[in-house]
This record gives sequence, structure tokens and C-alpha cells, in this order.
Amino acid sequence: MNLHYGKIVEVFEDEGLRSGRVSVGGALKKIPLQLVVEARPGDQVLVCDGVAISRVAEDFSEEDLPYVSGDSR
Repeated sequence: MNLHYGKIVEVFEDEGLRSGRVSVGGALKKIPLQLVVEARPGDQVLVCDGVAISRVAEDFSEEDLPYVSGDSR
């Protein structure tokens, strides 16, 4: 399982599915947003294996977590 955090840049419909262009690690990726229907451009989301699974609180910082995206701190 790969977990990453990304910021939604754009939301659109692709072949009938709600999707978004999400900035993840400096790259823009097309990510399905079906599980986070309330997410809007500017929101930060948790991405698991290429699918947005949760919206992240605005005051969230990756430094608050003991383990993030393969970091073995």
C-alpha cells in the first residue's frame, strides 16, 4: 500500500467518474475522487494506490505524523 498526500488543482468528470488533477510529490496526476465527493480544488487529500481516500484537515502537516509515504523515521 502506497500512501501519499496531494493537493487538488482541478476537479473534472472523466468517463462519468469524478476525478481530479492532484499535485503529488511535485507531479500532477489524474486521481479518482469518487470516495471524497466533498473535496474541491485547493483541498489536500490522502491518496492510496492512486485513489483519493480521504480529505485532510487544513491545518495538517506531514511532520505531525510518525510515518509518511515510505519515510522510516
